[in-house]
Amino acid sequence: MAIESAENLNMADSSKSEDVGFDIVKRFLNIKTKDMTNRIGKPMGIYITFDCPHTIYSSSRGAKAIEDNLSSTIKNLVGTVKKSSPILVACLGNGQISADSLGQKVFDKLEITRKKDVQQAYKQSVCALSTSVLGKTGIESAEIISAVVKEIKPSFVLLVDSLATSVPKRVGLSFQLSTAGITPGSGVGGDKERIDKTVLGVPVLSIGVPTLLALNTLVYGLFKDYAEQFGSGLDEYAFRTLLAEKKMSNMVVAPKDVDALSEKASVIISNAINLALN
Repeated sequence: MAIESAENLNMADSSKSEDVGFDIVKRFLNIKTKDMTNRIGKPMGIYITFDCPHTIYSSSRGAKAIEDNLSSTIKNLVGTVKKSSPILVACLGNGQISADSLGQKVFDKLEITRKKDVQQAYKQSVCALSTSVLGKTGIESAEIISAVVKEIKPSFVLLVDSLATSVPKRVGLSFQLSTAGITPGSGVGGDKERIDKTVLGVPVLSIGVPTLLALNTLVYGLFKDYAEQFGSGLDEYAFRTLLAEKKMSNMVVAPKDVDALSEKASVIISNAINLALN
């Protein structure tokens, strides 16, 4: 997640934080220069993260609050688009793997309005697709979405995918939106072709929730915190070299309740998208 990269580099002053109620913290990060891109390691664009408390799914009012915040953010970032042109919601991931099933779960709950009775008063024409993953289809997600974009000519593409994090408390509880596009599967060694405005030719907004922990950054963060707390030294270069030698860069872990977390998060995201677009 972009905000974590900024925090790890002590660049938190580059972001703005705001408490939006129900212990939900909104964090805004705008990576607008090549220097920031090189330092943070994320493409240029706006990144908005909502960090939620662990009680968010057990409180109907809290859940409604995050849905409303996500919905209003989607509206603001999508902006004004032609009602005659559809918005394409592209859901990525592997529905048969719990930690990568967020996209499919959201796809199943979307309200689709394209091709429906024109007399119905919908705010926007919405269509959707579920791309699956390269290992199952033999086709990059970017190739599938690009082909559909050329055919139906949407005014905007909204991408939904699972994310990876290095902070355990963010698993299932942080919602990131970004105008920078995404590289699906990059956190688990999957697809490598980016999906963004330069590829599709139309504006792109991505939304996701971390369902996986990147093991190398998790271990490094734990050891770094331990060293700082107890005043022991840590040779950062040597430690990172050791992690590389142990081939931990592509290893990820998921909590045992990841399926339930993905399901709950998918309800929040689908409700927010339906509210924003219909």
